[in-house]
Amino acid sequence: MKMLKSIFCVLASASFALAANIVTYTATSKVSQKDADKKALEGVALQVGAQVKSSFETHTVENADGSIESTADSKKSVSTNVLLKGAKVQVGPKKNGMFQSTVSVDLDQLASKILLDLEQARSQMKSKDSLIRLDMLDRDYRKMEGDMIVLEKLARTYDELLENLSYVQKVPKEFRLESTLGELTEFLISSMQTVNLEVSEADGMLRVTVSDFAGPIANFPLVLSQDKKDVLNAKTGADGVATFKLKGTKKLKPAGEVTVHADMNFKFVRQSALQNKTVSYGAQKTGKSFRLVCSGAPAECGALQKFLTDAGLSIVDRAGLPEISASLEFSDKMNSSRSLCTSRATIKLRYGENELVEQPQGVGRDAEAAHVKAVSKLSASQIVDLVK
Repeated sequence: MKMLKSIFCVLASASFALAANIVTYTATSKVSQKDADKKALEGVALQVGAQVKSSFETHTVENADGSIESTADSKKSVSTNVLLKGAKVQVGPKKNGMFQSTVSVDLDQLASKILLDLEQARSQMKSKDSLIRLDMLDRDYRKMEGDMIVLEKLARTYDELLENLSYVQKVPKEFRLESTLGELTEFLISSMQTVNLEVSEADGMLRVTVSDFAGPIANFPLVLSQDKKDVLNAKTGADGVATFKLKGTKKLKPAGEVTVHADMNFKFVRQSALQNKTVSYGAQKTGKSFRLVCSGAPAECGALQKFLTDAGLSIVDRAGLPEISASLEFSDKMNSSRSLCTSRATIKLRYGENELVEQPQGVGRDAEAAHVKAVSKLSASQIVDLVK
């Protein structure tokens, strides 16, 4: 009987006392001091109404001799750690192999700290509200957006503090948050719904004019993207105009499309349905035709011919035309799962006495796809210079 009592004894014993609004809980454990501390902390949380969730998982282990052992682990998580922030842990003397821990929490002191944080958050929200209204008068969308995000975070912090206070004492009605967040968000969205982007391209420059209900917008943030990647950033001037140089973009991709959109939080852009603008561009034609003589597989040579055409060269398969000779070699490597191939190309282009050697790299699902990708990464500007 004594053996059974020692095996199935209750490892935690508790005492609860309220004096000057102080909660105290004592727990013991045969496992460790850390386990005793944990039980005492959980006990304090339970005493003041924190919700404790328990889940049990059974782990089965097969020993070397073939026997089976099962152990049950109890995982407990306290719904809030607010009580633990003010907890004082006192280690008791170890008796009969039992570790002891006593945890005390002064609820009045803890509530006082939360009330101070609430007042600070309320003051910061009031200040940020005033700044946002000034942003609105200035029609500074970028600053308005940034201040709105900060205000949203302050509002969430305030709500969390109120919830923490509710674990300690009854929350007075005057502490309920009456935020202007909804009103300010509605104004921002309705203003953004009037924003319009006008885009034009000439001489390698992309000109973007941004305006809203009141006219041109200064300092409006824009981003130029291609193939779902941001390439360039810019802000409009006092006249509401921003420019992007396409030289670098054309160097990497001689012909294609670019998209201009507001460089703002996606949530606000989506809610206001602010439209992006897509512009197609191409390389300037050289006015001269060439014949391509390519040493390589059909797919790779076809990709090279397309790249040369996009770069502004007229490629015609006719005898007597000036020839561009090309030699294509590739070094391939599959990844460990053999789902992707990385290829390093060595591409030699010759036109008359001029020669260009490049080693672009491409990645694809197979070797051929990786080769085609590598060809697309040639330098269009250097090829144009080669045939001048």
